Amino acid sequence: MGIHHTYKSQAGERALKKQGKQLERQRRSRNRKILKTQQEQNDSYVVPDGVTLTLDMITDPKKNGKV
Repeated sequence: MGIHHTYKSQAGERALKKQGKQLERQRRSRNRKILKTQQEQNDSYVVPDGVTLTLDMITDPKKNGKV
């Protein structure tokens, strides 16, 4: 005689697998959000103190936001 498994007897295993998949999805999502915010922070440019902000600084694509 072999070991016979029923659907009910494996409910705990299925629940653990499902929970593991959910935690993995949450981890990936959290990492994507963190990377996105880091990229947004790196893309921004802050004009240094004492420098007057001009229209050329804002609109000139060749300067790429650098003074």
